[in-house]
Amino acid sequence: MSKQVDDVPLARRRALAAKLLLNGEGISEVSRKARLSLPTVSKYKDLVERGGADALARLRIHGGPSRLDDASQSWLVSAIKHSPGLHGYPGPTWTISQLRELISRRCGVQFSASHVGYLVRSYGLAYRLTYSTSEKASSATARKSQSDVYAARRKVAAKMLLDGDTVEYVSKALNISARTITKYRSMVIADGVEAVKQIKSSGRKATLGPEALEWLRGILERSPMAHGFETELWRIGDIQKLITEKFGVYHSGGHVRTVVGKLGMDHRMRSPKQRTEKKPSAMNDETLAWVAEALRQSPRAHGIEADHWTNARLRTVLHQRVGVDYSRGYIWEIAARAGVADLLTRRRG
Repeated sequence: MSKQVDDVPLARRRALAAKLLLNGEGISEVSRKARLSLPTVSKYKDLVERGGADALARLRIHGGPSRLDDASQSWLVSAIKHSPGLHGYPGPTWTISQLRELISRRCGVQFSASHVGYLVRSYGLAYRLTYSTSEKASSATARKSQSDVYAARRKVAAKMLLDGDTVEYVSKALNISARTITKYRSMVIADGVEAVKQIKSSGRKATLGPEALEWLRGILERSPMAHGFETELWRIGDIQKLITEKFGVYHSGGHVRTVVGKLGMDHRMRSPKQRTEKKPSAMNDETLAWVAEALRQSPRAHGIEADHWTNARLRTVLHQRVGVDYSRGYIWEIAARAGVADLLTRRRG
C-alpha cells in the first residue's frame, strides 16, 4: 500500500510541487496534491520562476521530523478560532507561547516559536494572535506583523485568481470574503497581480485599549437587564450605546461584533435578526398560479369579508399561505407576474 502524502518527506513533496508548478498547474492544485499550505506553494512558485526546480531543492529543511496529522491540524485550527479560556489560558486571543504549550500538551510535539507562528499564518488565522508583555513585542510590531500577513494573503489570492481558481474557492481557501475576492478579481483582470499587491492595509487604529476591552468583557458577562435593557442576551445596538456613553466613540455594528468575537463572548449575543421578506426569485410558479386563481375568485372564498381585492387583502392571504409578510410594492409585483394586476387596480377606487 502506498504511503499517505503527509507521510512523504518534505524534500520529496517539494520536488513534487516543483514538477507540478513547472507543468503549469495552479497554486491551489499544487497545494492539494503536495499537501503544502497555499502561502508555501506561492513562495515555491516564485523560487521556481526565478531559478527552476534546483532553487527549490536547495532550500533547507526547517524543523524536526515531528508533524501534525490531519486530525491534529483540524483540532488546532478549531482551538485557535475559539477562546483560549476553553483551554485554561487567560485573554481573548492567543500568544505564541500559549499555543506552543497547548500543542505540546495535546499532541506531544515541540515546535519552535517561529514554526508555530508560521502554522497560524498558513491557516489564515494571524488575527487570532496577540503579543504578551513578557514577549516584549510592541503594538506597532504586532500591527506590522498582521499587515504583512494580510499582504501575503492578498498576493496568494491574486495568483490563484490568475491561475483560474473561482471566487468561491479562493474565498474559502484563504478565509477572505467573496465580496473582497470579487474586487481582487476585477483588479487582476484589469491590471494583473501587481494591482492587488499594491493595496495598502486599511482600517483605523483601535480606539478600545486593553483596559477598555476588559471593561467590555465584564459588561458582557452580566445580564443586559443590569443596564436597563429588556433582553437576556446582548444586542449589537445596546453594546454600541454603552461604548459611546463610556468612551465617546462610535463603532459600526460589524466592528462591535468582531470585537465581541475576539473577546470570546459570542455566546452572550443574540443571533442576528433574519430577513423575513423573500426575494422576488423565491416566488415559485406554483404560488404565482395560486395568486392568479385566488384573484379571479371572491375574497370571501379566502376568509376576507369583502367583495373585491386590494393590495392589503392579497398581502393578508399570502401571509396566511406562505408565512411571509411581503411589502406593498412586492405584492403589486407578484400580481403583475401572475398576470392579474388589473384585478387589483380596476377596483381600487
